[in-house]
This record gives sequence, structure tokens and C-alpha cells, in this order.
Amino acid sequence: MNMVNLNSSSPYKPSGIILIKNSSNQRQCRFETGSWLASINFPKLVMLWFAMLGLMLLFTPPSQASTIRVTPDRDPVRMNETFNVVFSSEDSVDGDPDFSPLAEDFEIIGQNQGSQVSFVNGKMSKKQEWTLTLSPKRTGSIQIPAIAFGSDHSQPTHVNVLDSGAAPSSQTPGGAADDEGIKLEVEATPKNPYVQAQVMLTVRVLFRINVVGADLSEPLVQDALVENLGDGHYDTTRNGYDYKVLERKIAVFPQKSGLLTIDPMRLTAQVEVGGRSFFSRSTRAMQVKSDAINLQVRPIPASFTGKHWLPAMDLKLEQSWSQNPPQAKVGEPMTRTLTVSAKGITKGLLPELGADIHLDPSIKQYPDQPALNEEKSISTGISSTRQEKTALIPSKSGKFNMPAVEVPWWNIKTDRTEIARIPEFTLDVEASSEATNPSTPTSSVPHELTDSSPAKSVDVSVPVKFSSSIWFWLALFFGFGWLSTGLAWWGVHHRTMDSSLSVSRTKPDLGADISLARKALRTACTQNEPTAARAALLQWAGLYWPERKPATLAEIASLGGEQLASEIGNINRVLYSHADERWDGDRLWVAVQTLQEGKIKKGKESLDLEPMYR
Repeated sequence: MNMVNLNSSSPYKPSGIILIKNSSNQRQCRFETGSWLASINFPKLVMLWFAMLGLMLLFTPPSQASTIRVTPDRDPVRMNETFNVVFSSEDSVDGDPDFSPLAEDFEIIGQNQGSQVSFVNGKMSKKQEWTLTLSPKRTGSIQIPAIAFGSDHSQPTHVNVLDSGAAPSSQTPGGAADDEGIKLEVEATPKNPYVQAQVMLTVRVLFRINVVGADLSEPLVQDALVENLGDGHYDTTRNGYDYKVLERKIAVFPQKSGLLTIDPMRLTAQVEVGGRSFFSRSTRAMQVKSDAINLQVRPIPASFTGKHWLPAMDLKLEQSWSQNPPQAKVGEPMTRTLTVSAKGITKGLLPELGADIHLDPSIKQYPDQPALNEEKSISTGISSTRQEKTALIPSKSGKFNMPAVEVPWWNIKTDRTEIARIPEFTLDVEASSEATNPSTPTSSVPHELTDSSPAKSVDVSVPVKFSSSIWFWLALFFGFGWLSTGLAWWGVHHRTMDSSLSVSRTKPDLGADISLARKALRTACTQNEPTAARAALLQWAGLYWPERKPATLAEIASLGGEQLASEIGNINRVLYSHADERWDGDRLWVAVQTLQEGKIKKGKESLDLEPMYR
């Protein structure tokens, strides 16, 4: 028990004794007011101060957390519409924000961060802002949850989301009580296409408010080819309101049968709100989504028996010749062009036309690389063309059967098989007027016969004077020997002459072939036919360089020198670039003539120099 006794001898100079008792000991402390000296127990006093300090720290309130405000730019909002939510704080926050809790009820379209610094009455203030563009996923009163900024948190709030057809209670500029300012419509035709057949996707953006900028997403389709066909503009009226329409056509080609889903498309637009000043205007973001589209893709029908599946709206098969009607002569090239064109399919589906065409072996074929082309139309979609050119060079005259060309295809309009066909016909090949008969050599045989003189063996004189003398029998004996020797020599020389004659008969064959090849090349160059010229050039080069027999234009270019190589480069560019460029064949013919003249001149010079080295 503690006892405190205070005694004072004077009202002005109080003094006394403090008696403190406890169960263990008894101590006293004397003090006197006005005296600086006192007997004090210092260890106890230090302990008392630390206890008081601990109590002060325990009951002192902690420092306040940063205040983070949450402000939606408007309330209520509609489905398929975007709005902005601003998180702001004038104090430093503890860390970066985590906006992932918003993903449950909202789609985060955009996000940016900024800060503002201001001075008011000489005092600086700083403000941080995080602006999110959100699109609601459902209707109703949706909570914007508390967002963590490190250890700091924003306060949760709510926003009301209305159906897209409903109107908010407070009208916004450009809005209407019974209709929104922007519409997005997507249609697909047909809804049950065949596999690899064309589906026309029509996307319409209708707006009757001032749109500053807009971004339309691409259609997302699995297992399908998508081709953008182009845009169109027009005006229309819906529910008594005038709209401007941006229409986009898209071609979709399903690549497998079954259910095919086209995901919703999204339009994000910046629309003008409020008044406009001279220097700036106020805008807000809006988002409009379309509905998903389901297509039931049909497989290839069992009734189609064609080799290549071609589902098209229309298909045509045509042929043309370098000369119509075709005029065929031995050794002269002519170009046959087969063209298949179809609407509603891609060029990769068009079949190879010349693969199944089998001609008589005496008609040599030199096919060119096919030319493939696609054209886009907003009204009909994709139109594809495949063109094949083949140079034909007959090697003998006569009548030859040209087989029919057929392309089965599936008409998606009538839903049945149709066949595009070029009927068979007979090609009449005439003999060439400049062709020589290799079986009747003209100059080489008489020349060989002139050089040889087997008649000398026949002109041996045989004495016919009969005499009984021995000289008669000796003369007869030696004459018979000379005659036998002459006949033997004549037989050997005759076989040699026959061999020489056979050689002389072979040479005109080669000369006639190369002459026909040169004529074919000259005809193709004169008619400016690059495909026929390529075929004739290959045929001529095989005879001109028999030891090399070049099979490609590149090999001919390596053998023919710079001028011929340059012209081969020109013909390759025209043949394979598929550009609308006219080829001039005169330059190639000049290069071939120059090459031949150079070889003849070189041969003559070598003959003139031969005697110097004997």
C-alpha cells in the first residue's frame, strides 16, 4: 500500500516528505520548492519515461492511406457500348494497380496513365490518373470492385448497364430515346454452303451521329479462307431515322464440313459529344458488337463423280489458236490456248487442263507455264481464271484426232453436276512447201561419182586377134588377169562409193530437219508468238548443237553468246511475268541469224588457214 504525506511549513515555501511504502521496503524522498538540488532515484525515473513513451506510441493513430477516387464518365451505359472509368489520387500510391478483378464483368478495351502538377497560392499539388475504357459483359447494376495499388485500395462503386435497345434516362448529344446512334449488322449467304464453296459475308455499319474515327475488327473464322472484297457507301432509313451506311463485302471459303462459327465482329468508334470549340472537340468511345453466325457446311455430294471438286456459280471452258481456224503445216509451230474461268471459287481449285490430253506422237507438245489469276467483285465475289498455252509442232502430214477436253463441276445454284466441254475434232496437217525429199539427194551424189572413176576398169582393152602363136595365148592370159584385177578393184571401190553415197544421203536428212526447225522459228518470230518461239528455239538448238542437245533456254543462253542470251531473257520475262507485254520476235530472229553467220564465217576462215599448217 502506498501512502503520500505532504507537510508544508509555509504557504510560500512548501516542503515535505513523500513516503512511499510497499510490502518489501520503505523509502523516502525529501524535496523543497525552489531548491535545484534534490535527492532523486534516476533509474526509476528513466524507466518511467520509457513506459510513458511506449503508451504514446501505442495509442497514436497510424498515418492515413492514400485516397483513390473512382469516377465513371457516365451512368447508366448500354450493352455493346464503351465507357471510361478514371482512378485518381492526389497522394503517392503504394504500388502499380492490378485491374484483373474487372475482367469478370467488363472487357478492358484500352488503358492509359497520366499525371498533373499544379501550383495554387505557391503550393504544389500532384495528381495521378489511370483511365480505363471498359465494355460491359452483362446488364444490371454491376460493381466496379476495389482495385489494389500495392497496399492502397480504391473504393468500390457501381454502374448501371442497360440493354442495347433501351435508352438511358439522361439523353446524350447524338442519342435518341428509341434508337442508338450506331448499328452493326452482319449477314452470311448461304447459311448451308458446300465445303470450299464461297460464302458472301455482308457487314454494314449504320450511323447517324458524328463519328470522328472508327475501327472495325476482322471476322475470326476457324478452318476457312477469308478474302476482303471491298467497301461501298450509301444512305438508308431505319425506323424513321436516316443513316449513312458503310458496307463491306467479305468472301469466306470453308475448308471442312460441319458446323462453322463466325465470331462476333466489333466496331470501336470515337463519337463527338457536347459542343465543339474552335480548337478542340469532345469525344467519347463507343463499341458495337454483332452476333455470332453459325454455318452448317455440307460435304462433297455423293452424286459428284468428277476428278476435281469444283463448287462454283458459273464455269466456262474455251480454246483459241494462234491462227483461227488452226492451219497446221509440217514443221510450223502453232499455239493452242485453253482457258477455264469460274465464279465463286479460288484459283487453287482450278484443274490442270493439259494433263489428260494425249496426242499423236508425231505432234510434239511444248506446254508453257500456266497463268493463274483472281479478280474480286463486291457483287459476285472471287472469279478465278487458269490459262494454259501449248505450242504444237507437227512432224508429218496427215489427219490427226484432237481429243475432247472436259471439266466436270458442281453448280451451287442448281445443286447438280454440269460438264464444261470442248468437243473433239480432226486436225489436218499439210506438207510443208519448203520441205525437201531426203530420199533424192541432188548435189552430193553426182559429186562423189565424179571424183571416183570406176569406168577405167571397164575400159581395159582386150586383144581379139586370134593367132596360133604363143603370144596370142600369153596376151590372152595377161588380159584375163588384168580384167580380173580390174573387176576386183571395181567391186571394192563400188562398196566404198555405196558407203559414201549412204553418208551423203544421211546428211540431207539433218539438213532438212534443221531447215524445218529454222523455218518454224522464223514463223514464230514473225508472228510474235513467244510460246511457239520457245518451242521452236528448243527444237532448233537440239539440231544446231547435236553434241550438247540443250533442253532448256538457260542452256541455249550459255551456248549462244551475249546477244542470244539477252533475247532469251526477254522471252522469259514475257512468258513468266504474266504481264500484258507484247513480245517482238524480230530481235530473237536477228540473234539466231547472227549466231549462224558467225559460225559459217568462222568455218570459212579455218578452211583458208589450213594450207598454212600443212
